[in-house]
Amino acid sequence: MPLPEHIEPMLATSGEPFDSPAHVFELKWDGVRAMAYAEHGALRMHGRRRRDLAGRYPELAFLAKLPSGTVLDGELVVLQPDGRPDFGAIVGRENMTPARAVAAAAQRPVHYVVFDLLYRGGENWMPRPFAERRAALAALPAAVASPRLLASDGVAAQGRALFAAAQQQALEGIVGKRLDAPYRPGERGDAWIKVKLQQQVHCLILGFEPDEAGDVRSVIVASDFGGELRCVGKVGSGLTVAQRAELRRLLTARRSPRPLVDPGMAGQWVEPGLYCTVRFLERTESGSLRAPVFVGLVPEGAA
Repeated sequence: MPLPEHIEPMLATSGEPFDSPAHVFELKWDGVRAMAYAEHGALRMHGRRRRDLAGRYPELAFLAKLPSGTVLDGELVVLQPDGRPDFGAIVGRENMTPARAVAAAAQRPVHYVVFDLLYRGGENWMPRPFAERRAALAALPAAVASPRLLASDGVAAQGRALFAAAQQQALEGIVGKRLDAPYRPGERGDAWIKVKLQQQVHCLILGFEPDEAGDVRSVIVASDFGGELRCVGKVGSGLTVAQRAELRRLLTARRSPRPLVDPGMAGQWVEPGLYCTVRFLERTESGSLRAPVFVGLVPEGAA
């Protein structure tokens, strides 16, 4: 039978670091999720949006040599010299023309880090326990003999220790996977628990982005970066109804015709003096906060 046209990736639920003999713990790779389908010497690759990915990454054409009837789940990553993923580099590859992709592949090639085996020899392995799928997956890199295909390493039972190591290396986090769990496409359950490394920073509120009703859709914030105060983006995730109402009251009372520093975006500006705490994953090269979440206002005098 031919392979399915599309399989939705299984999703993880957020949680806290934990230990469990029923789980294996893997690093959470900071890249682009991708499903690879190898069949009769041809390769298809796409993610949750079903966009073709195989044509964007010519350096991964060797995956067509995988045993026919193979479907893999994994992450496309660009590795820095120290082995850590470079998220900015993989994002930069997403919208390249074919010609630019070929040049980028020669300069900073993408690796495919695989962490699950969904089909083997045309047979559906998704109902099988993760421990069995993982054991079979370990032999696949040798089948193509390319350094661009990596099997995700894991640690049995000791999730807290692996999370501490991820923190020390400033990696994105870890994922705990239950050894007896089947692969459930598109589902977000407790079989996979992701634990993300997050940072917090106090930010000066430069202004806000209003919605159609004039309420606060997001706050535009600045913080220190390289010894300079600069805009680090806008944050709306995490704002509660009560916080939006309080922010509207505070911000509209402090209106200013211009921001303290150039934000590089449109908004409504306020006099400096209000601060908030923002949780985020990492800073980009430009200093912007990646995946920011509003935590709360900083009490006056505590910033």
